[in-house]
Amino acid sequence: MQQITFRPLRADEFPLRFHDYRNPPTSGVGRRSRTFDEEVAAGGYRPEWCWVALRGDELVARVAFWAPPDAPLPWSVDLFDPGNGPDRVEVGAALLRAAYQQLVPADYRTPPQPDGGRPDYHLFLPADWRDHPAAYAEATDRIAAAEQAGLTHFVERLNLRWEPTDGLPPRSTRLRFVPIPDDGPLVDALARVSDGALDAYARQDLARLGDPVVAAEYTIADLAEMPGGRGWWRLAYDTEGALVGLVLPTRNPSSATIGYLGVVPEQRGRGYSDDLVAEALHIFAAAGEPVVNDATDVGNAPMAAAFDRVGYRVVGRRIIMI
Repeated sequence: MQQITFRPLRADEFPLRFHDYRNPPTSGVGRRSRTFDEEVAAGGYRPEWCWVALRGDELVARVAFWAPPDAPLPWSVDLFDPGNGPDRVEVGAALLRAAYQQLVPADYRTPPQPDGGRPDYHLFLPADWRDHPAAYAEATDRIAAAEQAGLTHFVERLNLRWEPTDGLPPRSTRLRFVPIPDDGPLVDALARVSDGALDAYARQDLARLGDPVVAAEYTIADLAEMPGGRGWWRLAYDTEGALVGLVLPTRNPSSATIGYLGVVPEQRGRGYSDDLVAEALHIFAAAGEPVVNDATDVGNAPMAAAFDRVGYRVVGRRIIMI
């Protein structure tokens, strides 16, 4: 740990100095859908948010914080390489601590953490990372360093992708999908589907806000700010006119995605999640979307199974630490 300097990059060395890291992982650990340079061009990385650990002039560890362009504070860590030396976990933890200490003010607030906290760490992983020794070692080094820096495990998620070449599933013949003209019915539907939800973020919002209606209003406000807007949002009803659930297709800055879907408790166990996902895919296909990226918690087995049945592929995993 002696003679190691932890600091952000200067504007005159950004982004090239970040590439001086000698041994980036080759197993797929940490690989995002967009490269570091593509994120720099998009405005997601900034020199003051990209920190390095230097032993003399050698770059031995690095970390990059990310946020959408023009955001005043970083939202997450999504690139972290602790190094390859025998002290890599300790060096990586020290780098994270130094960067967090400087970048996270006492009154930290961002849209993902409206009540405070700090940027979470998104560790992108191959789908089968536990089955390959190199990927497992590189992942566990990063997890151990993050834990030493004070972060804790929140959830592991499946990253999923659908493209038109994967095949468009049949559209539901047992449900009627209705555009959502105002927030009243949507708030009610979201509040109802939150009962017994398996999604970690949904449970977190409900616990934080304490009221399913307030949590529903928060979800609507958050999704309405996404580039996809609200035009594709649908409520789903059965042939008797009873509410089954909702699906909120949208776009994030990178691709089409399902912002939220859920089935009300009394309608669960009938495979309706398949119908909701299929409807979203038909909406995306009609709009000419070339790719749809989604995610679900590893622990949400019913939702993962629904994505699989309608043709999604698992393209990776993501561990989120907070």
